[in-house]
Amino acid sequence: MEVELARQTIVADPPRKLRLNELLDELGACADQPAPDRPELTIGALVDKAAEAGFGFLIAIMVLIAIPFFGLSTPFGLAIALMGLQMMAGRTRPWLPQRARKRVLSMPMLDKVAGLLARRTRWLVKATRRRWEPLIRPRLIGIGMFLLAVGLALPLPIPGSNWIFLFPLFIYCVGLLERDGLWIVIGHLATIANITLMIVFIDLVMSVLARVWGWLT
Repeated sequence: MEVELARQTIVADPPRKLRLNELLDELGACADQPAPDRPELTIGALVDKAAEAGFGFLIAIMVLIAIPFFGLSTPFGLAIALMGLQMMAGRTRPWLPQRARKRVLSMPMLDKVAGLLARRTRWLVKATRRRWEPLIRPRLIGIGMFLLAVGLALPLPIPGSNWIFLFPLFIYCVGLLERDGLWIVIGHLATIANITLMIVFIDLVMSVLARVWGWLT
């Protein structure tokens, strides 16, 4: 009896992990404590590592870094908007300029992202699975991501306004990585809600756009 139980323990499947967690592990990120003497990682290597999950993985990393690191919403919003445009154009993998690809990522920053996932998103493992895959339309998802990214990039003078754009973006990323069409539908609904809010506060949005244009010109 004991031998049989031991045998069952050995052949038991390991606990399921999010695809996002698996990719971070493969890149060398450490959620528990920093690991010494790790090689540097470039953004290009990160994109290549993601392979077919490139858009979902790259955008998820940007979203998770933008949450704890204040002040990165505008540059990351513009970068995510570029990713969204590429999805709308039908690209299957992200394109980045060589200068951006050669940029070195901070491993402690990836450690912080891995730790954030380990602490806050354990429930996602049970809440996601492959389903409703015909609803995963990359071009349509690209439109939603582009609109959310533009909102994220705008320096709206509303406390906590970034969260209403970051959460739907993360929902889209989870849906892409886990091939979960239900999460994609939730992302679409959240995007529609955000567009409705921006229409309601159109005067504020236009004043911010005018200010941004003034900075650029």
